[in-house]
Amino acid sequence: MVFITVTGVDPVEGAKGKFSVKVSLSDGTHEERKEFLVFRYFCRDLPDAGESLSEERYEAIWSADESSRAAIQAVTFLAYRDRTARELEGKLREKNYSKEACAAAVRFAVEKRYIREDEQLERMMHQLCEVKRYGIRRIRQEVYARRFDRDTVSAHFDRIAEELDFEEALAERIRALPDGALEGERRKKTVSSLLRYGFSYEEIQRELKRKDRNNGT
Repeated sequence: MVFITVTGVDPVEGAKGKFSVKVSLSDGTHEERKEFLVFRYFCRDLPDAGESLSEERYEAIWSADESSRAAIQAVTFLAYRDRTARELEGKLREKNYSKEACAAAVRFAVEKRYIREDEQLERMMHQLCEVKRYGIRRIRQEVYARRFDRDTVSAHFDRIAEELDFEEALAERIRALPDGALEGERRKKTVSSLLRYGFSYEEIQRELKRKDRNNGT
């Protein structure tokens, strides 16, 4: 029989809600000591020093340690760039954390607002329209490729799209075309290219007619 005893529970200096939990495992002949890093977020019921633990309680602390370390890694990933919850979970899985620890760490990041998908979605859509000059169809594809939460997209996509000037994005793309891009057979290829950037055929034809009128053709 293995006796599991907590030998120390100490707050980590400068890290609110983070604790070092030290444990002794002994069968009466041999002793093994372990130290766990535990966020209170993942273990609401921390043990006390000197407390004997059941195997189930010990496993819970072990799990909280893995989730806590995954959460630290998650925050490190997010310090470099925005990631959606599903992107972050995928990055954590690459670091060989368990599925349960990854899910717990992502939940932590969302609840603590390290991940704000509504704000990420707005920044991304503005950037795609105003900098990359994409149409709404291409933007929708890019949004789903980034694996945004579908409820977030449903709640905010149309509102954000109304703020964007797709007409200007298309006009800017057409203004940037090389000489001859709208002449003869090259015009068809240009239209096909603009379709791939997410503009509708009707939008493209309308803008091309406007350009032709302005050029007196």
